[in-house]
Amino acid sequence: MHFWIGVENFAKIESAKICVDNYTVLVGENNSGKTFLMQLVQGVGKKIVNLIDETIMNEFLIEETELYKHYLISDKNVSKITSFINEKLMVEKEHIIKEIFGKDITIGSLYVDISMDEKKVYDLVILDSKGFDKKNLLEVVNTLNLDISIVDAMGKFPVTELSKLGICIVNKKNKETKESKAISIDVRSNDKDTILFCDGLRSIMEPKSLFLPAARTGLMLLYREFFANKADNERSFTLIDGHIVGNRETYGDLTQPMYEFLRFLQTYYKEEIRVIYKDELEFFEGHLIEGHISMNKQGAFSYNSKNENGTVPMYLASSMINEVAPLALAITSRNRYQRMIIDEVEASLHPQKQLELVRFFNRLNNKGMSLIVSTHSDTFVSKLNNLYILSEQVKKNGEGILKQFNLEKEDLIETERLFVYEFVNQPNGKSVVKEMKGNSKTGYQFDLFTDSAMHLYEEATKLGEMQE
Repeated sequence: MHFWIGVENFAKIESAKICVDNYTVLVGENNSGKTFLMQLVQGVGKKIVNLIDETIMNEFLIEETELYKHYLISDKNVSKITSFINEKLMVEKEHIIKEIFGKDITIGSLYVDISMDEKKVYDLVILDSKGFDKKNLLEVVNTLNLDISIVDAMGKFPVTELSKLGICIVNKKNKETKESKAISIDVRSNDKDTILFCDGLRSIMEPKSLFLPAARTGLMLLYREFFANKADNERSFTLIDGHIVGNRETYGDLTQPMYEFLRFLQTYYKEEIRVIYKDELEFFEGHLIEGHISMNKQGAFSYNSKNENGTVPMYLASSMINEVAPLALAITSRNRYQRMIIDEVEASLHPQKQLELVRFFNRLNNKGMSLIVSTHSDTFVSKLNNLYILSEQVKKNGEGILKQFNLEKEDLIETERLFVYEFVNQPNGKSVVKEMKGNSKTGYQFDLFTDSAMHLYEEATKLGEMQE
């Protein structure tokens, strides 16, 4: 399943539609709307499933027995979800914008586009209490050709009062290979089908996402001060028609995604057992920060350099360390983030480190981490472009050519999953977001950076001529 989010007449953006669940790169001039759009994606992603109600569920119900209800989502019916969500978004868009940004921002339309590979389907199975029995569960699994590991996984849940629980199983299948894989098993003290159905959809449609704002150095150093001076459960109230209403959590002068990033830093806890990004973390520590980030018992972060003895608090570490440290925290967090949205990825990085950052991002994406990044760096996009071309060449000529560039296959890009968008400012003060298409031989043509390079070249030429 693939997702796009689109807007029209939103803040400075006249029109935009970007992919939000693969590997997306945003380029463009300052003040063109990139940060606004990235925060919108972060905020909207958490609200889409909440728009679902029982009126749409029956569109996907294909079988009901005394043991289970079987819902199926495929390329044949996914458009129904898309249409339903978009109808809701048209009604709720102003409210959603205000929740995310804390103020009214003009928006003409807000919509999603969802597509699915015709070879794949999602089974969403809601079990009746009778189905919790291992024998019955095995019968359901075999009947629906679900992932057999579900049976063992269910045995690990500390289920005591089964009749009060609801269980939703989400299973992903490949219709050609018959491969079946359980991607989510949700057990909760609720037997409402609507809630369980939405839980299942959430595992498919809402990747756990973290927005990393620009100026991360300042936020890394001051987030504790922010919460020391603000009650986390601050509430706001409004007087309407003589009555006090509201009781809504506020974020101070921050947007919701910015506030969530500070909360992430404040509540960070490392998941010691997580190994999925072990190799990527080693690459990050060896090639980018040349050391590692740690946290003491008081929750303060520090940096330990592999070239120097001792540990220093983050306020004594370089701005480069502070800028990229949240990347390591995100992939080691117990929150298990599936997507990172990173504003101005190159901030405070020397060009050589930017080259390594591209390799790190490629490796993360190859492991399944979705990325949305913005950049103003010609170095970053040039390296990305080179690896795009090299990835296409490897498809034709094999991995042997990698040795010539001192690279590994993990540095390559799944080119069909890379989406590049350029924000182009218009004479009317608005911007239009255009998707750029890559070429297997030349990659992407970044006119914005080419024009700057040509200007400097022509300027240098004139200065040289003056010396003659």
